[in-house]
Amino acid sequence: MSKKTNFTRTPEQEEQDRLKRLERAQKRGVSSSSTSETHQPPQQEHDFLDGFDQSIGLFGDSSVANGESGKIFDYGHGLLQLHLANVGGCAVKLMSHYVWNAALVMAEYIEAAQVIDVRGQRVAEFGAGAALPGLLCVKRGAAFVTLTDYPDPTIVQNIERNWYENLVESAQDKEARQKQHLESIQTTAYQDLFASSSSQRNKEKRHAIEQRVKCAVRGHAWGECVQEILDCLPSSSISNSASNIATGNELQMKYNWILLADTLWVSEGHHSLLKSCCSVLEQDGKILVCCGLHTGYTVVQRFLSLARTAEFGFKTKLIEIRRMPVWGETRSDGELRQESALLKDEDLEQYSIEGRNRTVLVYELSR
Repeated sequence: MSKKTNFTRTPEQEEQDRLKRLERAQKRGVSSSSTSETHQPPQQEHDFLDGFDQSIGLFGDSSVANGESGKIFDYGHGLLQLHLANVGGCAVKLMSHYVWNAALVMAEYIEAAQVIDVRGQRVAEFGAGAALPGLLCVKRGAAFVTLTDYPDPTIVQNIERNWYENLVESAQDKEARQKQHLESIQTTAYQDLFASSSSQRNKEKRHAIEQRVKCAVRGHAWGECVQEILDCLPSSSISNSASNIATGNELQMKYNWILLADTLWVSEGHHSLLKSCCSVLEQDGKILVCCGLHTGYTVVQRFLSLARTAEFGFKTKLIEIRRMPVWGETRSDGELRQESALLKDEDLEQYSIEGRNRTVLVYELSR
């Protein structure tokens, strides 16, 4: 995986993030001093936001986030143009408006087709955010990809927009739209596709487009019903069961790979996440996990331990400990790789905040 990706952030982006952090801190300070319960967020939310702000490392030289809320993130010199969700400040949305280093590392693995080769595979991405890994799978020959994230309108609509502009909209239509200085969401074609999503005719039209571009978008709360995710895939009449063959029963396909890029933030969500994974994954399917160590090594180990329990039955394998470049990095990509190869998992718990922010862990889960 020799492809070099720019992970750094400009000083202007760092300053914008500093101002946003200050604004959120001021808002939380005002809320905590209010005597009205209607304006007092739960203490749990305060703690989560404080921990999140510290963990993303927007101060210092090793930022774990790339891009800017409401802007476009360019991957592969135009291969994918990704809108980043224009968010407010709620805890759920805070995770969706950047492209995280973990997603960029996962993209490298998809490009290299080594640990994961998505050609001809059915892939689901949970916690997709801007959906870089999932959309890249489509570009690299996956049989079908389903992009999912928490069913918040801001998050899901942003993924739908990325799906539409990168897979559905033709180059000619995009060029004509840009000449008119129109956003995709302002066009009749886009509005016709998404404005009446509750109608049966619209659902059938969208399903046909999804099958054509080999990709679908679905909102999904981890641990809830996964039928909509499974329904994106066609049914298969192939079965190892003699009774099913004899009766002609069709079995619903499941996914060969699940992608999890920086989805381990909250330990309380691990059980629900694994439940959803098991519900859509083939028995011999695998999960690729890329997680920034900024989420906390204890949190990562908690997820892996839960995955190995009898309830879920996964085997976990550490593929790589990746050392990321920092602002002004002078070492080459190869030199950083050499440093990464020397890192030991038993040392991870002792890393400073700066060290954690510079580190991405890659795991493979199989049964």
